[in-house]
Amino acid sequence: MNEDMTSSSQETPMKVSVFPGMNFWWAIQSDNFPDVFPDGTLWAPLRGSSGQRVASWDALHNVRPGDLVLHYSRPAIRGISRVATLPAPGFPPPRGYKEPADTEGTLVLTDPLYEVHIPWKDVLDILPAGQGPLTALGTLNRGYFYNLDSEGALKLLQQAGQEITDDPGEGRHEAVYGDQYFGGPSDRWASGAVRTEQRFLRNQQLQLRGSSCSLCGHSFPEELLVAAHIKPRSACSEKERMDTRNVSMLACLFGCDALFELGYVVVAESGVIEAGKPGPGQVGDRIEGFVGRKCRAHDERSRGYFAWHRQAHSGKLIKQSQRTPDLPQHPSPS
Repeated sequence: MNEDMTSSSQETPMKVSVFPGMNFWWAIQSDNFPDVFPDGTLWAPLRGSSGQRVASWDALHNVRPGDLVLHYSRPAIRGISRVATLPAPGFPPPRGYKEPADTEGTLVLTDPLYEVHIPWKDVLDILPAGQGPLTALGTLNRGYFYNLDSEGALKLLQQAGQEITDDPGEGRHEAVYGDQYFGGPSDRWASGAVRTEQRFLRNQQLQLRGSSCSLCGHSFPEELLVAAHIKPRSACSEKERMDTRNVSMLACLFGCDALFELGYVVVAESGVIEAGKPGPGQVGDRIEGFVGRKCRAHDERSRGYFAWHRQAHSGKLIKQSQRTPDLPQHPSPS
């Protein structure tokens, strides 16, 4: 959760930037709100248990970076976030979702802005019945994700104590042309998207493997660990891009991240860390302490990605046909 995230009870107005072309969304969340809101994840399966499409799940495909999301968890709207990434294929994040870990779905990352409290009775007074999350009878739809009437959404933001502004310095990051989350060129909210993606990947690794560097093995505070891609997104197939649990690992900022990325260390088929390409004496001194250690992130699910990294840094060409063909089943998150 952002360090500057605050409650609507504070005296200083909470400012949120609203600009032409942005959309407003309503996410209906239940017991998983405490997990998914600070983690900044919106996820829905592609199909239901009978293979059917679900309209309120498919709505997730229509969000764009910069849109605002109001998070409802009975009996109130409890949070406001800004969309940081375009929708992309993704397996369910480890926290907050009950579906099996290999369930194919759609993932959107958000930047949580504020925790708020807008009671249900205020929602009924403001939003038009029969639109968005409300049925024609004024009850809550039994779905997940809905587009919000912009006039009603602005009133709800004001009800939450938000000061509406068009100042791009208030919560808005300048859009640049670049790779959207998981590949493909598109406008994005640059710093917000990068920060949000790194938080998601790092949190996922912390939940799966704890707070130790996968290479040197030392335990560090979270802010000194990054989620390092074993195989770069640009080289991954779509299926591999979805496999965020195994295509990345935790590496510390005390050199391990850079040493791996640049190929000075590689991980053998056995999972043992080995010296990679030759480097100056200082590089050899640095890696001497953990060459021969077992890489904490190496297992049957990540083995193919480490093989790609070894081959890439040994000068061998990686052909399209050599990409990991089939990903194994993931264990369900505990």
